Amino acid sequence: MKKVLLLLLLTICLSFASILSADDRDDDDEDFWNQNNFVVSKWADINNNPLTLDEKFGDGTSAVTRFLSNTRKAKVLYQINETCKDATCAAPYAIGNIINHVNDYEITHGMSKRNYEIVVVVHSAGWRLVLDNNAASAHAISNPFQAAVEKLLSNPSIKVLFCQNTAHGKAITKDQMIDGIGFVTAGVSALADFQDQGYRYVQP
Repeated sequence: MKKVLLLLLLTICLSFASILSADDRDDDDEDFWNQNNFVVSKWADINNNPLTLDEKFGDGTSAVTRFLSNTRKAKVLYQINETCKDATCAAPYAIGNIINHVNDYEITHGMSKRNYEIVVVVHSAGWRLVLDNNAASAHAISNPFQAAVEKLLSNPSIKVLFCQNTAHGKAITKDQMIDGIGFVTAGVSALADFQDQGYRYVQP
């Protein structure tokens, strides 16, 4: 009789453990996808009508799309050390990535500007992006993407900072730079320092 009771008790325990394990897997799976942080799809058709993720990418897409886990107080650091995206120089380096990043925060995840900070450190071959072509004492070299940089600066949650070592090497003074761009004493040390302050580093 005792053996029967022990077997029955063992069976109940194993069944209960199995249920708990399944629940844990479900919770883990739900946590991985972060579905609760999804607000709205940013995609639209050619007539600018909104599209769901399933309409855009196929049935079942939303169920297997991982959304951001942190939608509060995100801190991001971008390094820009090139001027052009590629050899054709038809687009600026990294700025499109930053705009996509902001859209993902604000549209897809419904984050307000107070919930994220993006710092952009420009140095080395990215130096042309800080130039103001309309400055009274404009630099001899022009900035092919001034409007794109100014668009970044119009967002109060984005700060653009320029390396003083690069400024020295290219003979750039503050009055030749786009208004709103600040300085760091050295690009490489600033990148390390911001990461020490909890900013997540991105190199597109």
